[in-house]
Amino acid sequence: MSDLRLRPVVLAAAVLAGALAACSPRSENKPAEAVVTNQTAPAPVTTASDAAATASAAMGNAADNIKQAAGEAKDKAAAAADTAGDKAAAAADTAGDKIAAAAAATKEKAGELATDAKELAGDAAVTARVKTTLAADAKLSALDINVDTKDGVVTLKGTAPDAAARKHATDLVKGVKGVSKVDNQLQASS
Repeated sequence: MSDLRLRPVVLAAAVLAGALAACSPRSENKPAEAVVTNQTAPAPVTTASDAAATASAAMGNAADNIKQAAGEAKDKAAAAADTAGDKAAAAADTAGDKIAAAAAATKEKAGELATDAKELAGDAAVTARVKTTLAADAKLSALDINVDTKDGVVTLKGTAPDAAARKHATDLVKGVKGVSKVDNQLQASS
């Protein structure tokens, strides 16, 4: 009768031993070895208590393997996080450098535009002074003279009553503040 009661235990131990043997690494020239301790497999199981002891030892080894694998996974995850952090910091540095370069280029362009605006404002002021001077002169009709200014060079276009009035326009414009040169293209009408 005692044989019948032990049969399920022996059967379970045999199944467990078979499962453990299937999970253990094997080599053609070596006997099966335990995964954690790399020791030769124990002698064949003969009693239920031997099977239980073998199963308990195998479970202990499996638990140790799991703890070791978890620790290694944790270390790898921490290393990956450090690498990702380093990459993010490098990307932020690169972005910062690009922003600084863009700011410098913007500042330079703003300076150029300010200079251009000053020149345009200066040319506009010279044109206004020339037109005022021509309109105030009794010999010339400011309505018949077009005035353009670029970098201090004043161009006069249109008609003058005669050659003397044309020369007089040149002399008047030369005396206006901001005029560096006069390009007189006026046509004498007589």
